[in-house]
Amino acid sequence: MNIFHKAENVTVKPEEVNADQVMDRVKAHVRKFRIDVKDIFRDFDRLRSGKITKPKFLTGLELCKLNLDHAELVALEKRFQDPNAKDKVMIAEFVDDIERVFVTKNMHLDPGMEAKTYKVKGKSFELGILSEEEMHDFQVLMDSLAMVTQKNRVKMRRFFKEHDKGIKNRVKQSEFRSIMSILNISLSDKQLKLITQRFGISHFGTKLDINYDAFCNEVEALEVRRTSQFASLMERMRKQFRKRGARGIIGLQSVFKRMDSYDGNRILDKHEFIEGLTMFGFDVTKSEAKQLLKAYDRNNDGYVSFDEFIRGMRGSLNSRRLKMVVKAFKKIDEDRQGVITIDQMRRRFNAHHHPKVISGEMKEDDALEIFVNSFENSATKDEKVFLDSFEDYYANISSSIDDDEYFVRMMEKVWNFEEYEYET
Repeated sequence: MNIFHKAENVTVKPEEVNADQVMDRVKAHVRKFRIDVKDIFRDFDRLRSGKITKPKFLTGLELCKLNLDHAELVALEKRFQDPNAKDKVMIAEFVDDIERVFVTKNMHLDPGMEAKTYKVKGKSFELGILSEEEMHDFQVLMDSLAMVTQKNRVKMRRFFKEHDKGIKNRVKQSEFRSIMSILNISLSDKQLKLITQRFGISHFGTKLDINYDAFCNEVEALEVRRTSQFASLMERMRKQFRKRGARGIIGLQSVFKRMDSYDGNRILDKHEFIEGLTMFGFDVTKSEAKQLLKAYDRNNDGYVSFDEFIRGMRGSLNSRRLKMVVKAFKKIDEDRQGVITIDQMRRRFNAHHHPKVISGEMKEDDALEIFVNSFENSATKDEKVFLDSFEDYYANISSSIDDDEYFVRMMEKVWNFEEYEYET
């Protein structure tokens, strides 16, 4: 029964799956764990007709402990579907095909025949680790889920707990999908795979369950960030940082780094995090501290990534500013290697137009050294700087500049190029 008046779909077009490849995976699994598939499906075909219904077929596959997604199951159903009855699967044909992993037919007629070998396909991903592209898709998905749950004022954790009848804080992938369907949220196979990759827990060595507790923690953290109270708090903090100019964000980073001097993992416990804000000069109330911790302690373990907090505080570069930063990087990267050196930046950087040099507060050499030292921690041992570090630096600078035109003119003068000049 749906509890919302309108369905919220988060879907992508399903991908085509090769049934032969799925069968190879099934055979490899059956061979490795010595599963008697014939014995499992015998109980479902009591009339020995060689055919069973599709629901029974899926149940039998679950008993084999096969970790197949929805698209792979559909591919198998189509492969062995009874042409005379669309709701049935030719189980005898399926079992005969699987049994070949143990016995190669007609081998007695050709002693030189080689038996086919099946290898268990390695994991297509590492639990908890996402590529840059996958992380972007994951963040878009999680933001969408947080928007839906906040809009409908529902707490997903309650629904998961009601279905958690096994091991605490975990549910099967099929159960996870069913619960999301109850909330009128439709997940594609690709999206379920991303969630499993991020929150998966191994289950008897062959299946992956989903840690719904960690999943709910992350959604709830994103929900907090979408509240008007949190937006007001962040805007108040940003105004204070802007008063300090470009060094505001950089100064806060320095404070956090000193707090994190013990192990250098760029993660602070909740006490260090609040103390760091206080040392910087921003006093937060207890309720505000709880909001910040809830929003940035995504897995609810009492620790905060201060890099994530800094990114949330400063915001990201808009498209026009980002183009200027990328253009400057390419200007410095004369040999098109996708990486620049500290020495190359020294030669290109024009400190003559630095605001404090113009006002007489600073000499050109001092301005250059301050700029170069900003990359001390992000540069490699051989003093190389990649585009993401270069963008990161200018995202900090950008947070204190409201006017796009001012930012663009600054980049043009510092790196000696024009916004609309032709790129060779």
